[in-house]
Amino acid sequence: MNSQENKRLHWLWFPFFIILTVFTYSTALRATTILVATGPGPGHLPIVRVTVDGAAGNDTISFMAYPSKFTGGIRVAVGDVNGDGVADIITAPGPGSTPHVKVFDGKLLGQRGSLLMSFNALPGFYRGGVYVAAGDVTGDGRADIIVAPDAGAPPIVRVFDGNTGNLLKSFFAYAPTFTGGVRVAAGDVNGDGHADIISGAGPGAAGGHVKVFDGVLQAELKSFFAFPGFSGGVFVAAGDINNDGRDDLVIGAGGGAGSHVKVFDALSNQLALSFFAFDPSFTGGVRVAAGDVNGDNIADIITGAGPGAGPHVKVFRGTDLVVLHSFFAYEANFQGGVFVGGAPLSRRGR
Repeated sequence: MNSQENKRLHWLWFPFFIILTVFTYSTALRATTILVATGPGPGHLPIVRVTVDGAAGNDTISFMAYPSKFTGGIRVAVGDVNGDGVADIITAPGPGSTPHVKVFDGKLLGQRGSLLMSFNALPGFYRGGVYVAAGDVTGDGRADIIVAPDAGAPPIVRVFDGNTGNLLKSFFAYAPTFTGGVRVAAGDVNGDGHADIISGAGPGAAGGHVKVFDGVLQAELKSFFAFPGFSGGVFVAAGDINNDGRDDLVIGAGGGAGSHVKVFDALSNQLALSFFAFDPSFTGGVRVAAGDVNGDNIADIITGAGPGAGPHVKVFRGTDLVVLHSFFAYEANFQGGVFVGGAPLSRRGR
């Protein structure tokens, strides 16, 4: 076969090579599992970073969730919104933007066309920032989107259908006069198969006030103070730490109380774990999430340092608090803090 025939054969095969390459990349992407999602605190480009467990090992996917001029911080949550079996990424902006919530397809992260849903979660004139969570409240197999305002607005919690984007529920988590902000999470705390809604009061509320509301009826299931005597606010998450079929409550202290994390048993409400995620002398607070990072079908605890430290993320094994991962999500000199999200246990077929 002469060189001209070789060239002709090469170009005949080239389209098939492209198709094979795209198919292989797509197949690998479908096989990935989202482990940890991070969003920067204020002062950084709005870059979301997602650690995935793919066919070739852990990898990081980065994408710009909002226009580069916005530097108010990004809050993140993880859940299968479109029901395709792969967790998706939900983002909400911090102060300085309209309350614009976005959902990105977990199969297409970082690619054109990955945006699944986009809406204003609160009245458009509000620019104080939004907190976001994801959980299947309706029981239709899709994660619904739970939002609440940061400081400067009444403590209203709103739930949007993950399928249609329609508003499903709206209620006050605390007294309407409280305007310190509400942090939210979702998890099946009462074991009925539906995600319940967990709220944590922001700064100004005494004692780190945490509440749990029935996802179906909005009835208040629990109300307690995670950090008595502390008024700096709390961050909340939920995950089944003790493998009893109910999601336990993971609470992180806000700024001023160090990086103190507490875990409360979903059934008894008793304190199950208490530890400092970072140096005890650090007082910038700690953001929390829960997810099955190591694949043992038990929730692990994901922590992100608050403002004043590098964007340090640590993942603790839920069974014994062994550190599974410890890394900086952004530039080491960035001091604005980091928000974290983790995929629910259901993504592993539980």
